[in-house]
Amino acid sequence: MRKTTLTGLALTASLFSASVLACDAMGPSTHMGQLMSIDAANSTFTIRDAQSGGPITFSADADVLKALKAHTGSVMVNYEEDETGNKAVGVSF
Repeated sequence: MRKTTLTGLALTASLFSASVLACDAMGPSTHMGQLMSIDAANSTFTIRDAQSGGPITFSADADVLKALKAHTGSVMVNYEEDETGNKAVGVSF
């Protein structure tokens, strides 16, 4: 029983550390995560960040939002910070 518990803890720790490094490894001004929602009325979309596990909302132009509507799953977002928040300047699937 103890061996199983230790193996489980080691596996959990290795998986957790890999996901924690996911966004830092992408470089500056980049987040990666699961697409959660698209709000066309406000020109925004939200992802569940792979590193923090929390939601991050980005503003985006109509072309980006249109492309996201046909997508489910993970996205990588390159963004710029401005006075209104995070503006997506590139999205990769």
